[in-house]
Amino acid sequence: MVAVQDAKVFLNNALRPTLMPIQLDGEAALPDVIREMPDQITGQFVGLEPAANQEIAAAWKRVMIFNATDVLYTFTFDAAAGRFAARKR
Repeated sequence: MVAVQDAKVFLNNALRPTLMPIQLDGEAALPDVIREMPDQITGQFVGLEPAANQEIAAAWKRVMIFNATDVLYTFTFDAAAGRFAARKR
């Protein structure tokens, strides 16, 4: 697994992101070039508080940005495991 990093999370068309610690599945770090970003990314939230867990689970729109490339990913969330699966928009 890759080291813990912060992701920008936008819920329900929020104009400002919330930084949340995540850990990505896999061994390689994400690329720094937009066209090389993967179509799908999976991982888990780290140290997610119950209120944040509920907020993410209840959101009708979930978007993440993983790094400085600012590539947008829509994600699904498994509240019981704290895991996400994101796909490029």
